[in-house]
Amino acid sequence: MPQLFQQAFDRLSGLALTKTTRNEQVQYFHFGKTHYTTPQGLILDIGQLTLAINCPWQLTQPDGNSIKHSEVFMRRREEGLPTPVWDWKKPGASLLDQRLMALINEGPLLVADRVEGRENQGFTLYFGNGTTLTVSPEPDSPAQEYWQLFSNTGDGFTIGAGSNQ
Repeated sequence: MPQLFQQAFDRLSGLALTKTTRNEQVQYFHFGKTHYTTPQGLILDIGQLTLAINCPWQLTQPDGNSIKHSEVFMRRREEGLPTPVWDWKKPGASLLDQRLMALINEGPLLVADRVEGRENQGFTLYFGNGTTLTVSPEPDSPAQEYWQLFSNTGDGFTIGAGSNQ
């Protein structure tokens, strides 16, 4: 991993994964905490840094359980009869959303520790408890942006990788 990327990811070190959100297939991992006030005066609790991923990824826990990006296309588990109309694009509707929410709310605190570069502009992010987040862009499926790490504190920090970079 080039030194510039390593320095950028060093900013994650020591920050806890506090929230995950999604917009269609783009998954957002929020680290640390900060607040943002919308023009309407609504105060949003967001991450100090956000990692947006638009390529295959997998979160693997020390016990071997894993959460994969492809679970976005699976219906969330529900008691009783499933909802008759299901739209994977709706945040909270997929198995992926359900599993990530449970991990953040009920699982161990995931504190970013270090990152190692991988082929094709990918990387593995290691957490203090042994959990890993592996991001694996596919060169056969080019995207303008495979992933982007950016700050929500107003300092203008952003770095990313895509097929044009």
